[in-house]
Amino acid sequence: MTNWNTCRTFTAIIFALLTASCIDSNKTTGSGLLPEDHVLRVRSASFDLPVQLKISDSIQTIFPESLVVGSYRDSDFGFVEASAAFQFQLSRDSLSFGANPIPKSFKMYISVADRSYLYEKDSYIPQNFKVYILNKVIDSTIAYNNSIKTEDYNPAHINLGGSTYFGGDTLTLELSLEYARQILSATKEELEDSKLFTERFKGLYLAVDPQPDALTGGRFNIIDPNDIFFTIEYTHTDVSKSIDKDSTIYLYVPSSKPYTNSFKHSSQDLASTDPQDKLFIEGLAGLKPYIDFTDVKREIIEWSNTNKIDISRLIIAKAELRFPYEQPEDYTRMLYFPSQIFLSTRNQGGSSYKTVKTYDPVADISYSESNGSINRSQLYYTLDISSYLQKVLTDKVSGDALQTFLMPILQKTDYYSGATYYFIQNLLYTKAILNGTGMPRRPQLILTYTLI
Repeated sequence: MTNWNTCRTFTAIIFALLTASCIDSNKTTGSGLLPEDHVLRVRSASFDLPVQLKISDSIQTIFPESLVVGSYRDSDFGFVEASAAFQFQLSRDSLSFGANPIPKSFKMYISVADRSYLYEKDSYIPQNFKVYILNKVIDSTIAYNNSIKTEDYNPAHINLGGSTYFGGDTLTLELSLEYARQILSATKEELEDSKLFTERFKGLYLAVDPQPDALTGGRFNIIDPNDIFFTIEYTHTDVSKSIDKDSTIYLYVPSSKPYTNSFKHSSQDLASTDPQDKLFIEGLAGLKPYIDFTDVKREIIEWSNTNKIDISRLIIAKAELRFPYEQPEDYTRMLYFPSQIFLSTRNQGGSSYKTVKTYDPVADISYSESNGSINRSQLYYTLDISSYLQKVLTDKVSGDALQTFLMPILQKTDYYSGATYYFIQNLLYTKAILNGTGMPRRPQLILTYTLI
């Protein structure tokens, strides 16, 4: 995450003071006193970018804003699957099920906040939802998109027939009475201690059946975990009154306990160390342009040696990356290009997640609100990475900080402080096709610099 805050009021005051002056000045005064080697001349140079294509795997998905569940089959990228794992908790309004509880129904209710698809025809296609029981408690310290393995959940789904979803606002699933019976057998200690309850019941895994091989398209369903809840209707004996009665208990997905998304892609065969024709930006944890800035630095050093430039004297005024693309024949495909992209690197997590590495935009994203935005008139994305490249050339970044992926970005502004925070966008599936390294309009670094 990158943070940006501006002091607009202070800037406005300084601007007002500067523009209010009516004193004429001779800007050439004293210029003859400067030695020749103190005159700063601005120059520019262009470099072809050594871009590769790699899968952005092990992307962070712990505590996402939304659960993403769906599947998609693309003509370029192949099959993409999104599923979600989460824990559930018993409502605290009752700590007893009565004597001899017997379940009558077990239902899961899901409100779908939004849907993501690339083609309008897929907005209401049928999808078969499946609910599985987790075999292990979700570990928040290793929760990446590929953290949930097949062996981590029971292969037999617990939802009954009729779980087809057609893209509406809500979905109701009938779940196994046998699993409801297990929940109703929770001990007094497990009902009173949510940790003990979770250790026993672990959680659920939600997925959809894949699209048939012969079909392209699909849909991803965006679900707020707070919009999932369960009811168990059951009969039991009220010992105090010596009668049988019906009751209902409620369960929900707590936002305080770990939940995570799982993304699987089959586009790894498109990975390339020298993509001449096309660069792909695939959403979620898919294929992305990749730049190793060790290679960029080597290219700049070779250029400086050829031009007899002392690189230790080079000061970057602006370092701009340009990623051109061609207008697709079907202009509607442009709707799925991300509106903003930027370089992201893998960084060590904070004190609470010392074993976690997360993808975060490099700090230059904070220099301009439009930085990394798509330019639809010039047909390219432009990224200002001035301070980052200066650090690269002066050996102030190393290791993972030199390994960068070009990723979709989203920004949020704090209502009270005005601070803007930048994150990688890993909830909506996007698709963009950029020009490769062998195209006439190819990815380039445009360097504006001076020497001191």
